[in-house]
Amino acid sequence: MNREPVMKSKRIRPHRLPPMKRRGVTAVMFIILLPVLLLFIGFSVDLAYMQLSRSELRAATDLAAKAASAELARTGSVSAAIAKGKLIANTNRVAGEGLSLEDSDFVFGNTIRSATGKWAFTENASPMNAVRVNGRRTAAAPDGEVELFFSDLFDGGGFPSTATATAGFINADICLVLDRSSSMKLAVSDTSITMSDGDPRVCDIPWTDSRWIALDDAIRIFLDKMNNTLAKEHISIVTFASNYEMCGSNSQSATLDQPLTSDTANITLAMEKLSSTIWNGMTETSEGMSLARTELTGSNARPTAQKVMIVLTDGAYTNATHPAVVASGAASDNIRVHTITFGSCPTSVISDLKTTADAGGGYHFHAPDASTLNDAFSRIAGSLSILTQ
Repeated sequence: MNREPVMKSKRIRPHRLPPMKRRGVTAVMFIILLPVLLLFIGFSVDLAYMQLSRSELRAATDLAAKAASAELARTGSVSAAIAKGKLIANTNRVAGEGLSLEDSDFVFGNTIRSATGKWAFTENASPMNAVRVNGRRTAAAPDGEVELFFSDLFDGGGFPSTATATAGFINADICLVLDRSSSMKLAVSDTSITMSDGDPRVCDIPWTDSRWIALDDAIRIFLDKMNNTLAKEHISIVTFASNYEMCGSNSQSATLDQPLTSDTANITLAMEKLSSTIWNGMTETSEGMSLARTELTGSNARPTAQKVMIVLTDGAYTNATHPAVVASGAASDNIRVHTITFGSCPTSVISDLKTTADAGGGYHFHAPDASTLNDAFSRIAGSLSILTQ
């Protein structure tokens, strides 16, 4: 029987280039795609740099506006506000160099807060209480556009960027919460933290070298600064010690010595009265702060005014409630709490009052002597400026 031969299929193998030829194709593809790759890299680097420059311009403009507003509030001078704003802008770098501003970049006017909580700025409106700053890195700006690293790969131009910030100062209701415990009659230079019952100053009014008189002097400086601002501050005084009867006088834990007033002469008179009165006691700081909170939220307070509490003490609180607890409650009422420790305060007291300021959203200052006490009140007086837009 004849059999037909079986035909075996032959596999056709794909044609492969020799190794040398494959490497040549890869090199050609790389050369073709290299310009595209460089464009993508250049675009990515420049995009990141543009975002950084924009953020830096925003920050520098914000700081310039706040500095100009604070200077306007302190001096009432437009030229001084512009000079301060320029100085602060130039100390903040945008794309590697200080931001230069021109006089025309500063616009003055009025800012008010609406019922919705938003701020509205009106140019050249009165009363003047705000500054709008136009930060520019454009072709027409002093510093020109932001130069990009790979601009030659594109159109060869720079990156224009602008930012606007408005800062204003608003009317403030301020309560001075002052320690009138026995130790405040010690001399400023005295390192003691308590006064003994046998001390001759116990049954006398504060002597001229006492911590209280140094405080009185610092408050006069504070009032002078308040009188020289464009803002309309109302100020009150609360003092605290403890319920204490001695030397024929009956001290209370906390008293409202002067309700909120727009006349700083009333504050001066209240301090003079306290300086000529015999008082003693311990240090119930929280009682004083609670009374101040009541005053700043009561009928004497203005709904649109910023609320500020300034607490000064030279010793540890002696009642059960930590002052930070009261400060936290005050913060919920939109009251900012600043604290000052005065004299030879132990570290624990300084720590407690710093914690209190943190809870109240304010600043803490330690003043070991009269000079730094004056500086603390001056710095608080200059801090009543806010960024509104």
